[in-house]
Amino acid sequence: MLSNLLAMLKECPVIASVQASEGSALDYPESLFQLAQASVDQGVQVVRLQGAENIRHIREKLAVPVIGLIKKNHPNSDIYITPTQHDVKRLIALECEIIAIDASTERRPDGSRFDDMVGLIQSSNRFAMADCDSEQSVDNAVRSHANIISTTLAGYTNKRPMTDGPDFDLIRYAVSRRVTVIAEGRFTQRWQVEAALNIGAKGVVIGGALNDPVKQTRALTPTSRAYEKVGAVDLGGTWIRFGVFENGELTDVRKIARPADQQERIDWIKEQIKATKVDRLGIGTGGTVDPRTGEVWEAKEIIPSHVGTMLNSETFGVPTVALNDGLATTWGHYCHPKLAGKRVATLALGTGVGAGFASEGRILAGRRGEYLRINDLYLPNGKTIEEVLGGAGLTENPTKAQQDEATNAFEYAVNYLRKSYFPDEIIICGSVGLSDWLRPALESAGCIPTPYGDEAGLHGAYQLAYYR
Repeated sequence: MLSNLLAMLKECPVIASVQASEGSALDYPESLFQLAQASVDQGVQVVRLQGAENIRHIREKLAVPVIGLIKKNHPNSDIYITPTQHDVKRLIALECEIIAIDASTERRPDGSRFDDMVGLIQSSNRFAMADCDSEQSVDNAVRSHANIISTTLAGYTNKRPMTDGPDFDLIRYAVSRRVTVIAEGRFTQRWQVEAALNIGAKGVVIGGALNDPVKQTRALTPTSRAYEKVGAVDLGGTWIRFGVFENGELTDVRKIARPADQQERIDWIKEQIKATKVDRLGIGTGGTVDPRTGEVWEAKEIIPSHVGTMLNSETFGVPTVALNDGLATTWGHYCHPKLAGKRVATLALGTGVGAGFASEGRILAGRRGEYLRINDLYLPNGKTIEEVLGGAGLTENPTKAQQDEATNAFEYAVNYLRKSYFPDEIIICGSVGLSDWLRPALESAGCIPTPYGDEAGLHGAYQLAYYR
């Protein structure tokens, strides 16, 4: 009965998916049995297994319920998980308590429909588990009265973009249909499991994070930087700077006064790429940059005609990553040997005011690259921090009154960062941030001048070139 399964999942909501990447040294029934046994020894009460031979071998030795499936490619169909009725019959013969099938509305390679498959499974007193990739396939599974709905395929077909981590919104949608939901797909951390359960999932399938060293090795291996020459662009309100990094060292810096024309800016960067023969590019710039597309979709007139600029691989002909300059500079500081592993905030005080926060290998930013808008915070006097503390407002030689007002704004910004994000360190950079007259305020507030000096923006862009 389904109630028995739910009782097991209440005791231990983790379901171990014991599968090996194709070609892996672990792709052998006995090796997979040992992995399954290790999870069962830790309290797991349900396992998900693929392939008739593996299921047969493990089923004989492991007395726990099995979610069985058969993965098979067919030239005339995109259905991959238990695609035919013949596959279902094999899993029934193997005495799998639960049989997982792709919940797509598309016809199977043998011409059968999803509800045909569900009927065949249930007529044999087995539970039908619908592996879904979208809201549409969830709806199809509900209409066909599948016993269990899972989010296994979310992000792995063209029906739904892949999320960074589990697709919590699809889990939420499935739960809203008032059916038994098992969450699956890209679970790697305990908080993710707890979040899925809080949404209403009855259990969580975890595969690669438990049992696949191929996936884990890939996930934990950083992008190789060996022998690469990297270009770094700091596109600001006053200058465009282009730096060349070789073996992590800044070897060349070029700059021009920032052109007013958008295309002229792009052309100058292209010229530097061609001249220096860099292999990849990182860009930090004013405005808000969508990290997925490289589009500057919001910006102030500090950089004229900046909205709509496309800062991506297609524009520049080399792998390119672009982000707001405050976020990029923060990431550069987070990667510095003296700061790596800490909770790091940055205030970039140049022509404008930028800010960012990074912790646990991530930059705090919105899905479209939204950044900390400390620059737009209003001070008690009714002005914004950027109006008072940015170089555009201060001019090259600020008066004593301007300096005092800017210092008060600086202290306000630092207090905001400390109370909002609890950083271990706050790093200050930019021409205003490193000015002699602001230095006493840095020391008084316990902030650290950037270890990169005048090149903080370039170092941030360089590290951004490898950001995933």
